[in-house]
Amino acid sequence: MPTVSYTSTSADKDKEKDGEANGGQGSDGTSPLHPELQFARCMSNRYRSEQFPRCVSCTRRWAGDTCRFQGIRFFLKDSQRNIVGISFVENQRPDAPSMNFPVQWNVPLTEQHIRRTKRTIAKALLPTLRQELKHLAYPEIIRRTRESEVRATCDTCMTSIFSCSWMCRLCGREACAECFEQVRELTEDKPGATQAEIAALQARREKHAHSNPFFLSCTRRNEHHAKDFSPMSRFCKSELAQSIKDMEELLARPDAEEVPVVGAIDPTLQNEQSTSNLATGAVSNGVPVDPSNPKIPAPSSLGEAAQVLPAGDGAPVNIGAQTQPLPNTYSTESSETSSHHTITIADSELTEDVFRPIWAKGDPLVVTGLLPKFQIQWTPEHFLEKYNSQSCLILECQSDVNKRVTVGEFFSWFGKYEGRVECWKLKDWPPSTDFKTAFPELFEDFSRAVPVPSYVRRDGALNIASHFPSNTVAPDLGPKMYNAMASFESVGSKGSTRLHMDMADAVNIMTHASPTPDGKPGSAVWDLFRACDADKLRVFLRRKFKGSYQHDPIHSQQIYLDGTLRKELFDVYGIKSHRVYQKPGEAVFIPAGCAHQVCNLADCIKVAVDFVSPENIGRCEQLTKEFREQNQSMAWKEDVLQLRTMMWFAWLSCCRQEKEMNET
Repeated sequence: MPTVSYTSTSADKDKEKDGEANGGQGSDGTSPLHPELQFARCMSNRYRSEQFPRCVSCTRRWAGDTCRFQGIRFFLKDSQRNIVGISFVENQRPDAPSMNFPVQWNVPLTEQHIRRTKRTIAKALLPTLRQELKHLAYPEIIRRTRESEVRATCDTCMTSIFSCSWMCRLCGREACAECFEQVRELTEDKPGATQAEIAALQARREKHAHSNPFFLSCTRRNEHHAKDFSPMSRFCKSELAQSIKDMEELLARPDAEEVPVVGAIDPTLQNEQSTSNLATGAVSNGVPVDPSNPKIPAPSSLGEAAQVLPAGDGAPVNIGAQTQPLPNTYSTESSETSSHHTITIADSELTEDVFRPIWAKGDPLVVTGLLPKFQIQWTPEHFLEKYNSQSCLILECQSDVNKRVTVGEFFSWFGKYEGRVECWKLKDWPPSTDFKTAFPELFEDFSRAVPVPSYVRRDGALNIASHFPSNTVAPDLGPKMYNAMASFESVGSKGSTRLHMDMADAVNIMTHASPTPDGKPGSAVWDLFRACDADKLRVFLRRKFKGSYQHDPIHSQQIYLDGTLRKELFDVYGIKSHRVYQKPGEAVFIPAGCAHQVCNLADCIKVAVDFVSPENIGRCEQLTKEFREQNQSMAWKEDVLQLRTMMWFAWLSCCRQEKEMNET
């Protein structure tokens, strides 16, 4: 980039007032850049006369969200370059001192919490940081501070931008490393290329243009070319190099905690990693146990010691040493399809030491006995009384028709089945407002009741997301309420929630279920598929549902597998689900990467929250890649999780806490 001149004449200032900051020639023959403070969105009438198109972020956020490019717009007259919001300070540290890192968690942060978090982040983030260090070596790299009030996302695939980004000097659009590589591949001429190679390149361009016609669009007169992009970074070299050094030293030291922990799995590995090293022979009450900790049943045997049987009405469920009947369900299906054993543990017996090895395997988990921990009755009557006249949008589960009603109207239908032919649900409530802000008393009640709070709570000591600075746009991981009426499981059903995957780990707690029409206890039935079965599951779905979804059959959220389809899935591909009947007071833990679907067998009230555990970082990264591929051909979903940024903030936060501990 040319040398920046901040000298401004009175004439320039007058032009800046009109939104036309154009300068004269500099002493070195180049056109100096003149800053203009941008107070409005690019979409506003103020910039309508500009020949530069409005930025993609503004187009996407036209409804009023803050533009992430809001700041300083630089204009270079002779080459018509428009560079937005750039910092040219060589050694500026982007994350300090403006980031307000948390200082309090659900429990005091210990050295063990910090060590586990830092080692997890070092393993996952170190390759990315090494790549960024090489990226910083590019000449004339553009440096900018890390955003705090908005999310930085790629203007093409909407993936969160953390490192190795590129900015177009013509239109100001920012691209992640993957999208820039695609631009380079599609637009760079190869000297000496044969006619066949040229034809192959043109074919790739046409194929990409068909799936994503706006990928190479630049200004109104130009198309993107790799030569028009400049490298950009939000890091300063000294801090980056020091962090890489610290991470390498941390991983070079053996961690005593990793040796005795049962089922500890590197988060980057597949969840089906063998646990055959768990010694056998030790027995407690007829159940094999891990010899390093007799209180913890060996994971290989937990499925036998505490399991949910997929039988029909009245079949027993073993919960520890207790035997209880399955709820009589509001279902017309009698499927004999087998399912995986699902570990079920009482909340009073679930500690972090018990939870961790089970969770590291990547399998779902059911926790019982949570209702006594709630101080508020999360019932239809409570919401009728408290939020009666509040407006809400409800969705019909089978037809996708939506309508606006009051909260009071919706909950007044609960438990009244006569004449009902529709299944309405109030999804993701509140839809946009933060749950803590909208329902502070419910937020506190939920936070007190969740199992393994150090993992699950927003301020959980082992929740990687808990380290987000308070003055940044953190991902909204919930909690959110999922209130839906009874559906059905027979052929043709779309259930209450169709097959999908979440970007992070999640726990869903049922707080209320109305009795079924025949007066039996209500419940909801879940089918949760192992992460390692996802690829084979997609093959089955593509064969059965070709043409009924767009792109990825799981992420499209258009399919529900009824009993007939699940039986075929098992017969042909050997894939079966964890089939769980959830009752009030029970929590279902869903690991990231596990495709799952739900069918309410009665009118149910549930509340769920996402979290990012050290054990599942690898699966979260894989999902981020999958969602990015979805966005290549359709405006599907913005990467709100910001996983790498989240890990970076957690690393900085833990380093700060560790430093304070050492000083005191």
